[in-house]
Amino acid sequence: MRAKPQLREHLLATKMKRWAIIGRCPSAYPNCSPARARRNFSRLLAKYPDLARQMNLDILSAYPPV
Repeated sequence: MRAKPQLREHLLATKMKRWAIIGRCPSAYPNCSPARARRNFSRLLAKYPDLARQMNLDILSAYPPV
């Protein structure tokens, strides 16, 4: 992704939030499967763990609460 550092962090945070929401509540975006959303979220989480820590996200953020 080619963007200024400040914008890049914001764009990545937006992507992480979106995939977490889709994984947690699949009815929010019916055109995307929750499995795909969780896979994309976990890849972003592995690649940018510091950003996830800042946003208080972990691997369970993409799953519905029990």
